[in-house]
Amino acid sequence: MRILMVSAEYPPMMGGVGDYTRRLNGALTHQGHEVAVVTGNQGQAYRDAARIYPVRVQRWDRSCLETIRQVIAKLQPNIVHIQYQTGAYGMNVAINTLPRKLSYERKNGLKVVTTAHDLLPPYLFPKAGPLREWYTKRIIRDADAAIMTNAGDYHRVMNERAGIWNPRTMFIPIGANVTPAPPRYYERSLWRERFEIPMGGMLLAYFGLLTQTKGLDVVVDAMQQLPETTRLVMIGGAGDSDADQAYAQQLKQKISRAGLEQRVIITGYTEPADVSAYLMAADAVVLPFNDGYSYRRGSLITALAHQVPVITTRAPAGLAQDPLPELIHEQHALLIEPQHVGQLVAAAQRIQQEPELAFMMSRQGRALTDLFSWERIVQQHEELYNTLVG
Repeated sequence: MRILMVSAEYPPMMGGVGDYTRRLNGALTHQGHEVAVVTGNQGQAYRDAARIYPVRVQRWDRSCLETIRQVIAKLQPNIVHIQYQTGAYGMNVAINTLPRKLSYERKNGLKVVTTAHDLLPPYLFPKAGPLREWYTKRIIRDADAAIMTNAGDYHRVMNERAGIWNPRTMFIPIGANVTPAPPRYYERSLWRERFEIPMGGMLLAYFGLLTQTKGLDVVVDAMQQLPETTRLVMIGGAGDSDADQAYAQQLKQKISRAGLEQRVIITGYTEPADVSAYLMAADAVVLPFNDGYSYRRGSLITALAHQVPVITTRAPAGLAQDPLPELIHEQHALLIEPQHVGQLVAAAQRIQQEPELAFMMSRQGRALTDLFSWERIVQQHEELYNTLVG
């Protein structure tokens, strides 16, 4: 089957959607499918994944639609699969109209699938209100099928009272961005030596983009209260937007003002094998999301898959994770309230002081990730594609 992926992000561009798309493309290619990608101008080809089509999109405005149509005419794919995250496309609504713009191609057999990584409304103009919601629904409704990656969005799209957006909607959770595969001859002690951890000290790790929604200010504040023998590695760097770049700079300044330069290390963009090594070297992974944990966060699934104790924030009240299981406090992870420095400090201390608890959570958390295996994800995609193409 010939599949054309459309994703605004693709490695080495920063972002979980790009990492996810690369992993999915590689798995589909391994299954014998022909996969090509239309992405932003910084995306690069990888031997383990699909090929980047020579035409890269400079701007995700109306001009991108004709570019994508030209690629379709050249490659003649069976499926065009849009990996949709509002912010990745610069909050521009052009991509939301792509399924309908491909009406001619679809009459000739092309099928369009939209995977929604979030359902945040795009920007139009002040007080656009309902029109922004209309565009958000459009990229789901106009597709031949849709995939939701988290329970909240799935239940919203399939709400019968409010009106089902697309009856051909599947719930397929994302997998780990990085699987446990450190560099050859990996030794945990040698990686920990990089941080000059004193005897009895602790290494905490954060993995993901340095953005305002991740609770990183809380982590830095917690580091000021934790013993000086504690180290923190932030695995990742700033996003591509001006706002993300500005926030990352502010975060670095905060670390400097607090005198934590020797105790807090920011790696920047890191190859998957090194990400895996850092996580396996850590005593705990801290992910204090401002909006609570969600399985749409690839960093959470990655941390659990690496069998490292996780400290993360409780999901908002009333937000069910079904059909996936809930994270259970003190079983899968230690759950704290968002923006609560004291609880984060106490949780980190428990990890160090209660090794039995840490060991049990690392095992129970790892067991959860069988639900997010890439074999299962690819099988569900293939089933959907075959249903559409016949």
